[in-house]
Formats: sequence, structure tokens, C-alpha cells
Amino acid sequence: MQRLRFGIVGSGYMAKTHSLALRNIEGFLWPKMPRIEMVRLADIDLDLAEDSARRWGWREATTDWKAVTRGDDIDVVVIITPNDSHEEIALDAFANGKHVFCEKPLANTAAAAHRMAEAAGRSGKVNIVNFVYRCWPAVQFARKLIEDGELGELRHFEGHFFQDYANDAGLPHAWRFDKERAGAGAGGDLGSHISDIAVFLLGPIGRVAANTRTYFSERATATGAANVTVDDMTTTLVEFRSGATGSVHSSWAATGHKSDLAFTIIGSKGSLSFSWERNNEIHLYTEAQRKDRSGFRRIMIGGIHPEAEPFWYAQGQGLGYGEAFVITARRLIEAIQKNDTTASPNFAEAAHINAVIEATVKAAATRNWQEVEG
Repeated sequence: MQRLRFGIVGSGYMAKTHSLALRNIEGFLWPKMPRIEMVRLADIDLDLAEDSARRWGWREATTDWKAVTRGDDIDVVVIITPNDSHEEIALDAFANGKHVFCEKPLANTAAAAHRMAEAAGRSGKVNIVNFVYRCWPAVQFARKLIEDGELGELRHFEGHFFQDYANDAGLPHAWRFDKERAGAGAGGDLGSHISDIAVFLLGPIGRVAANTRTYFSERATATGAANVTVDDMTTTLVEFRSGATGSVHSSWAATGHKSDLAFTIIGSKGSLSFSWERNNEIHLYTEAQRKDRSGFRRIMIGGIHPEAEPFWYAQGQGLGYGEAFVITARRLIEAIQKNDTTASPNFAEAAHINAVIEATVKAAATRNWQEVEG
């Protein structure tokens, strides 16, 4: 494979991270990578599309997303639009023989996510969802520790993803505050990431109980104000199908928390913990330690750990947010090279997270435990 031609639908904040990853990945993975061509960027706002294309290195801009999904000069479609538009764009891309890389959550409803997963399976094309935190070296290393039996039988997961940017009454209304477009608020946006990590490390979630809070009932628009129809905070109890217990909490109005994704896993023989705000380290405790000097020890992440080798090899030199997107782009590209349509994190896995989100919303509304379907 000599080249891969990319198109992207959407030019918002995430266009920056995806574009920089595509522009830099060849050098990190040289000489195994095909030539990456950033062909076309689509956005409904032409000025924004043209500005983003020039800024981030796309060859041309358009207001017609079908010029990406149906273009003969496009091999891979990247979708970074609002959640309610993912399904239409992805299905059209698959129907026109494209590989698809989609932002999370996969859709605004579990039913839409299920349809997308089915279409991905029928297409025979690579399908990846940008659960970027799951692919992070420290989280991958946590998975290896679990698989190696370091923690023994997994008993409990405790995780959260807290930010505070929306704890601002002056923040204007946007699609993320509209249930019809987003599907859920912080519980779907940030909660999808921490739920995905929980499932990646402990397996599928069987049922949930939840509570939600909306702290700002309306937000300003250009012409007045609009109602907020999603949560600002979701707190969730989860029961994994393995029998392990857990909690998954999320908020974008958690004062003082900037990008605080963190989790602890407790097993019968040990425990581990991770925090994104200290993302180049993981903390591990095992019962095998001598009792008089036992406790959590810090392990610094470096090139000897999963997914980190292409970057800065020495432990402790540090990787960051930008490298995380290179990692997910690498997974996509290598899957295409190998024709691996089951590469992870894929649409089928993401559909389960949408089912978790939907069960969580229902559990909060009914104040009862809800089974996670699918």
C-alpha cells in the first residue's frame, strides 16, 4: 500500500488533534507507513472549512460532506461532527467503500449505534472509534498487568472523568447541551471514555443504577436562551457481567478538575491506579510484596510499555495528548494495511458503550437498576 487518502467531516476543535496526528504519523512510524494524503475537509460553514483546511494542511475544503464519503479520491473518512449526524455519514461512507474513523460516542442513541455496528460488519471495511484514552500506554499496560494475573480476580472498578469548563453560567448553548443531538450530557460525552476503559479492563457491563444533575437549566444563544436538556453530572453504580462491582462518574462542571480521568482497580492479589493528569505513570500494589515494605509503587511509562515505543523511549520523558491521537491513527492505518476489520476499538465495542449510556439515562429517570442491552 503506497498511500492512504483521508477526508474529514467537521472542522471543530477535534480537527486540530486529528490533523496534527495525520501530519506527523509517518515520521514516528517510518518506514512502515504509507504516504498519508489529507485530501478534503467538509463543514457546513464554508469560511470555517476553508480556514481549517489551510491551517491544518488539508488540500481543499467543501460544504458537502458527501464529497468526502463519495469521493473517488478518498480511502478513509474521519467523522468529528455532532453525535446525531454520525450514523448518516458513516453509513454513506461504508456504502461507498470507505474505511471509517469516528469520534465517540458512536451515536446519539443505542439503536443508531447498533445500526452503525451492523453496517460496519457488512461493509468489510476497517472501523475505529476514537476512544483515545483506552489506547493510552498506561491503560494498555494496566490491561497487560491484569492479563498477567498481577491483580488476581478482579473485584471492583472505581473511575471518573471530571472537567470544570462547563461550570460557567456564561458558557453559550451548543449541541452538547441538547439531548436530541447529543444523546446525553457529561454522562455520554466524558462518561463514554471512562465507561469504555472500565469495559476494556473488566469486561462488559450488565446493569447500572444512576443519578444525574443539571446545574444550569438554560444557556444563552445568539437570540436569547435555550433549555439545557442533558446532565452536567452523572453518578453511576455498575455491575459487570463477570460479577465485579464498580462506579463510573462524570461531570463537565466539577470545580477544580481540569482533565481528571482516573480509575482504581481492586483485585484479590493486588490493585492499580491511574490518573490522566499524571498520565506518564501508573501505581501498582501486589500482595507478593514483603509486608514490612508493601504499598503502591510508581511505574514510569516509557518505550518499553505498550503503544509508547514509537515516541520517546526513556521512561519518564513524557508523552501527551497529541501523541494519544497518533496512537489511534496508527491503529487505524495498521488495521487497513492488514485488512483487519476487527481492530479495536471498533464500532461493535462502541455500540456496547452506547447501550451503557442509554441504560444509565433510563436508570436515572426511573431510580431503578437497568439492564444493559447488547
